[in-house]
Amino acid sequence: MSAPINLAAVRVTLGSQNFYIPASQVGRCALVTSIVSEIPRFSRWLGIADEPQEGRHLHLCVPDSGVETGWYLWGQLENVLLSSETIFAVPPLLARHCHLPALRALVGREAFSPLLSWR
Repeated sequence: MSAPINLAAVRVTLGSQNFYIPASQVGRCALVTSIVSEIPRFSRWLGIADEPQEGRHLHLCVPDSGVETGWYLWGQLENVLLSSETIFAVPPLLARHCHLPALRALVGREAFSPLLSWR
């Protein structure tokens, strides 16, 4: 049996929802000091309900996403290591009907969270 492989990732927490992005794809994240109307909300870009205004108001940039302005979000970011034992392929039925951008895998053991990747 081979040893698990770890993936360095950033866990984005929006309210009670978690999303993971490979750390190598996150360009930067900063506290929002002023609002620019051209910068979209991460939740709206994902096509989900807006997150509650909890945690920090952040400006997240992921260059590979093609969203040059990045996104605003209310939440938390945390660097984590994901074991290959907790990363699962998206089931074909879900993959056919899910419109979540950049969904590449699911992370978890009992409850699953999306792993988003643009590579």
